[in-house]
Amino acid sequence: MSRYGVIVWLGLVLLAVSAGAQTAVTTSGGTTNAVPVFTGSGTVGNSPISVSGGNVGIGTTSPQYQLDLSGNEHINTGIIIFSTSNLDQGGNTGLQANPFGWTRIDPNGSRFLMPVPASRVATADNILDIERTDTWEHLMELHADGSAFWLGNVGIGTTAPAYKLDVAGQIRTSSGGIVYPDGTMQVTAFIPANCGADYAESVGVSGRREQYGPGDLLVIDPDHAGKFLRSDQAYSTMVAGIYSTRPGFVGRLHPASDPASKAEVPMAMVGRVPTKVSAENGPIHVGDLLVTSTTMGYAMKGTDRSRMLGAVVGKALGSLDSGKGVIEVLVTLQ
Repeated sequence: MSRYGVIVWLGLVLLAVSAGAQTAVTTSGGTTNAVPVFTGSGTVGNSPISVSGGNVGIGTTSPQYQLDLSGNEHINTGIIIFSTSNLDQGGNTGLQANPFGWTRIDPNGSRFLMPVPASRVATADNILDIERTDTWEHLMELHADGSAFWLGNVGIGTTAPAYKLDVAGQIRTSSGGIVYPDGTMQVTAFIPANCGADYAESVGVSGRREQYGPGDLLVIDPDHAGKFLRSDQAYSTMVAGIYSTRPGFVGRLHPASDPASKAEVPMAMVGRVPTKVSAENGPIHVGDLLVTSTTMGYAMKGTDRSRMLGAVVGKALGSLDSGKGVIEVLVTLQ
């Protein structure tokens, strides 16, 4: 056979082998609507991916959505789900939400974002944004710096919070203190006893009873015999006692059932009682003698010995470094 004949023969053999391979591949195993995968050098089988009605399924042969995953998924780089009308083409930050919204889930659950109102922009410092899907009302937003925005009541340890922040358990603050609605800050904790440790008398007060509260420092009202006021002058010798938080015993001039009792308050005159104090005359330490201050209803440390005779309400059993607070005081009028 000539050289030309050998070449022609080899070409025919290769064509036959190729045709046989193609025939073997196209006639090997597989299922209709299943995406094929080579299971061998010349064998086709089924992959986990299937198509049904235009939907693609992974791990399911009957996908109900455009992409239907059945089983666990692991994503290393995170996922963003959005509508084409609200994605900032300049990048992932500055995403502006609309009623169709967007959701971003980063790896390991480090970031989870849901839509915010159109007037608010979710930026990279938002750790968590959540809003209702029916009204698109913004509910919660947490930031990387620890600041937060809340709407409605938040419960920690309870699923039925009755207040803006309702904690079922203990709360700890490692620095600073607790600021109250009137602007005062309590930095020294006061732990009341299970029962009262003071003797109090039920006394009438001038003005509305609702204006008075436990811990108020009380003085004799010079204009109304038998009645008392909250103190408002420093070193007042009219000091009489302290509005008792939980009196151990209450003395009365008339029965407790008397309608007059409703307009009276328990004024501690002996024993230990929580007292409102101010550091306006310097920090208060245990053992300091306390007198009235210029802050209405508050006691302060007495330092002017020439003015303290008859003005001392008691001795401090707690400390207050600055601002205002409540400490336990041993009532010792002198």
